[in-house]
Amino acid sequence: MPSFDIIDSASAGYMLVWKERGYILGLAAAPFVIKMLCYTLVLMLGWEQDFTRQAVVMLPSYFADGWMLSHLTRLVFFEQRWPFRPTGNAEKDLPVLQERALGIMRGTLTYAVIQYLMTGVKELIYMGPAGAEEAAQEPTLAAFAMALAFMVAAIWAFRLMWLYIPAAVNYPLSRFLRDLGGYAASWPLLGIWLFCFIPPFFVFGITLSMLNAMVQGSGAPASGEIIFLVNFLRELLYTLVGIIATAGMATAIKKYLMPRDKRK
Repeated sequence: MPSFDIIDSASAGYMLVWKERGYILGLAAAPFVIKMLCYTLVLMLGWEQDFTRQAVVMLPSYFADGWMLSHLTRLVFFEQRWPFRPTGNAEKDLPVLQERALGIMRGTLTYAVIQYLMTGVKELIYMGPAGAEEAAQEPTLAAFAMALAFMVAAIWAFRLMWLYIPAAVNYPLSRFLRDLGGYAASWPLLGIWLFCFIPPFFVFGITLSMLNAMVQGSGAPASGEIIFLVNFLRELLYTLVGIIATAGMATAIKKYLMPRDKRK
């Protein structure tokens, strides 16, 4: 198992995002607009809790986010920026462009598939409370064992969420999983993600509390503008966390796992 430095990797993610904030803002603008349009359609259709249908509507957003995060991954690994800037030498540019386009396509597709499958997991979790009352009245050892097994499997499967990173640099996914090692490798990955998630979530929580205080202070129900603002901030949070976490994870994978020929 590779020895990941959790703090170093997460810090590198934050520093990269801040350093490249102008480039990342331009890269993320179109995917974020697509995400807001898709989610607005979900709200209009009333499919907030229907994750299967929601996944179909959000599919364009998954591809757009995958495209963005694949470009970010290649920035971490190869310092490649979008759009492609040819040198004028076709013999040298064409192989680079082909390799780069293949990586972006693989990373985008892998990310979209991961997000689509995760909606199925959300559907299973959401359906769980249907029998929660009965389970609470008659707790059994079998129910506890199933819950424990699900938690263990979820921690191991956490690594699968990041397969779009090696895909974006054309690194074989089977080799990546083999190199990553056993169950224990999921813990440092989880640690990196938490360090990338908690600070933005904390800021979002403060902002949301202020909005709730304003609504409660006025004594009126939340207006459409307030609801839209809350959804806008939530999607902005998810996008920001995805960018920071991808930068941190890509840094860790590049430094501690990938061979030197993939670090250049």
